[in-house]
Amino acid sequence: MAKIVPLPNNASRHLTLGVSALQKKNYASAVAHLEKAYKETPVFEVARPLVKSYVGLKQPSLALPYVSQYMEDFLSGDSTTNVLFDVLLALPDYRFAWAVLHHVDGRKQPDLTKRVADAEQADMAVHGDEIDQLAKKLRHLGGFDAHTQETMISDLGRLPKASMIAAAMPNLTDPDVHPAIRVSLLDALTAVGADEPVKVLGYQTEGAVVPSKLPGVMNDKTLLAVLNQVQLQIGLTDPELMRATVETLRFELGYLYPFIDQAVTDPKHFAASYLNKEGAGVTAEETALFNWLGEQTLKLSEMAK
Repeated sequence: MAKIVPLPNNASRHLTLGVSALQKKNYASAVAHLEKAYKETPVFEVARPLVKSYVGLKQPSLALPYVSQYMEDFLSGDSTTNVLFDVLLALPDYRFAWAVLHHVDGRKQPDLTKRVADAEQADMAVHGDEIDQLAKKLRHLGGFDAHTQETMISDLGRLPKASMIAAAMPNLTDPDVHPAIRVSLLDALTAVGADEPVKVLGYQTEGAVVPSKLPGVMNDKTLLAVLNQVQLQIGLTDPELMRATVETLRFELGYLYPFIDQAVTDPKHFAASYLNKEGAGVTAEETALFNWLGEQTLKLSEMAK
């Protein structure tokens, strides 16, 4: 009987062939092998050359899932951080690039900041008219239906930082722009480090804020205080209800950002009223706010239709 010779590990074989093809700048072959290697062994060590191969093949959008999954790994070293910015600037997604800069090792920040700024300048030199046209459209989201508004803001990252800020600002005070979209735009300005005051329309209020000094909607202190109260008041007797309520309320309270503290002055009372909207202690102001939040959620659900 013939001796059975074991086959080499399939993932290792494809990884070896893929890395070899990458070194030879045969990006199509590299992607083919590295995709198979990653399917067999889904780890960062395989994702890293695969991402480089996608960039070489001029398909950076295919690298995004790996970049998102292994963000901390890419930021852990000089060469991998450069690969990360290769992806973001090849897309290009300047919003993502400026946001990631906040998480880069301080000693690397000056060079990478210059790299992003230089990429924006080069992009404007070649595609200035295209960028200006997109910026003009994005300045007037309120003129479009809700579904189109949601679709259009996905293009915001295509704009260089200065154009992005200028395009977002008019929408922040436009009542025809859904509150969730206004908040997304404001969070984008926080991410890119916009440090000049902007006017923002909120629930029954309007005010000026400096985006770079805001915590971001997910870290708003009042929002977190309300969610904490909901968890305490429901308790562990019904964990499913607690999780569902927290997720729903986290989304709804986002409509009130960045002035949540003005609409919710007593997180404990607000949480109790939210959990029992027909209770005797619910104020008229809270009822009006609950109704408004429900209306915004209904409008938002219509965007997906």
